[in-house]
Formats: sequence, structure tokens, C-alpha cells
Amino acid sequence: MATSDGEKLIENWASAWSSPATLEKLLSLFTDDCVYEDLPMGVITRGKAELEYFYNLTRGAFPDFKIELTSQFVADNRAGAEWLLSGTHQGDLPGLPATNKRISVRGASAFELQGNKLKRCSDYFDMATALKQIGVLPA
Repeated sequence: MATSDGEKLIENWASAWSSPATLEKLLSLFTDDCVYEDLPMGVITRGKAELEYFYNLTRGAFPDFKIELTSQFVADNRAGAEWLLSGTHQGDLPGLPATNKRISVRGASAFELQGNKLKRCSDYFDMATALKQIGVLPA
């Protein structure tokens, strides 16, 4: 259970990514000039319009995409979270046709907070494991 506004913000972030009908909820958690990085995929979005595109791309490829928080912390205007990402690769990604295989990988995010919003999110996860699970890399 959240013990601070920052922790609740991180819980809401995970919840918004985990539900297909909550794009507006996700966008409402971020500042207008937000930066969202998915480092394993080499994606950097700036602003809510680019974040919306990335969300739709991700949810289109993994309609059952889910982030389950396993731990988190907040310190001043910084926060971090560990999580388990899961989903079924049912839609195409650029250069990667759908495989209909499931992934389940551990990851972490580093956040910069501004007031009661997320200004920056940097996601890190094991891309090699995800690619092995969908059959793109040898096991």
C-alpha cells in the first residue's frame, strides 16, 4: 500500500500501463513536457503526444501488457520501482511481426517527479530475455 503521494503516483503509473482503456489516466500522470525513455528499445518520447504514440504502439503489440510492481521507493523528487512486465506478442512492432508468444521479464524504472506529476521515466528491462521468449533469439 502506498505510504506517500509519490508512491501512489508510481502505483497509478503501473496500473495505467496495465489496463488497455487508461491512456488518458497515464497521460494525466505526466507533465506536459515529460520525457519517457524505453532504453532497451531505444525509444525516447518527449511530450504527451509522443508518449501517446508509444503507449498505443506498445498496447497494440501486447494487448494484455501488464506491469506488476514488486518494490518502489521515493526520495525527494526522485523515485524508483522494480517490476515484472508480462504480455502476449499479438501485434506487430516495427521490424518484428507478431509471434503470439508470451513474455515475462523483470525490469526497473527511474522517475523524476515534479509536484504531483511524473516529469521523466526511464525504463530498463532485459530485452534479450524478452526476445528469447518470443523466439527471435535462440534460447
